[in-house]
Amino acid sequence: MKHIIAAACAVIVLGVAAAASADSFFRQWRIDTLVGDGITLYHRGDYAGSLQKFDAALELAPLDVKTRYDRALDLYALGKYPEASNELQACLKAQPDFVPASFNLAVTDLALGDVAGAQVIFTKILAQHPDSVRAHFDLGLSHFMDGHPDEATKDFTVASLLHPQYTQAHYNLALAEYRTGNLVAAEREAGAALKLSATYAKAYFLRGAIRLREGDAAGAKDQFAIAARYTSDPLLKNLCSQIIVEIS
Repeated sequence: MKHIIAAACAVIVLGVAAAASADSFFRQWRIDTLVGDGITLYHRGDYAGSLQKFDAALELAPLDVKTRYDRALDLYALGKYPEASNELQACLKAQPDFVPASFNLAVTDLALGDVAGAQVIFTKILAQHPDSVRAHFDLGLSHFMDGHPDEATKDFTVASLLHPQYTQAHYNLALAEYRTGNLVAAEREAGAALKLSATYAKAYFLRGAIRLREGDAAGAKDQFAIAARYTSDPLLKNLCSQIIVEIS
């Protein structure tokens, strides 16, 4: 009889363990499904829908740092920068070596106008990852934003050397050089950007500005006309038209 009771108890224990295992399996399956759906919606540009999926996933797994990070990206995309900053700081509190969270916290700092805070983070990232193209590029943006185009040119130069096909790096380097007054370098880098993207309207606009500073009104008019033709931004198109009228 004792053996029968022991066997029965064992069956009960195994049954409970199996049920717990099944619950764990389906819980994780639900979390993974919600996160997968959230990522899909994010890439489709449905940031509000994506945020709902990540919120639901975090209700089931509140300590999941990666999901909290994904949620922060949605908040940033929705323009909710303070909330995004809070989420990214929470990620770093739980996982201090989470570099993507550090990087995006710096980007969020820029959006919030905390240029100095962003520069501190980018500098720390580059100390550990000196070949990070994006860190050099965004550090350049921060220097440009705080009125130091000379420093920005250094950062954009490194970014363009590390990634020669990075069109935006060449354009931003051209813009920074323009601000420093180095029109030769500005023209060279604007040309490099256009070799990579022949319909890059902003680069044509910048070349128009360069021509104006050089006193070449006719050449400037041509460049502004090309920029107006290629841009899909109505504000830039209207600005080009206004400038062309003024210099005609």
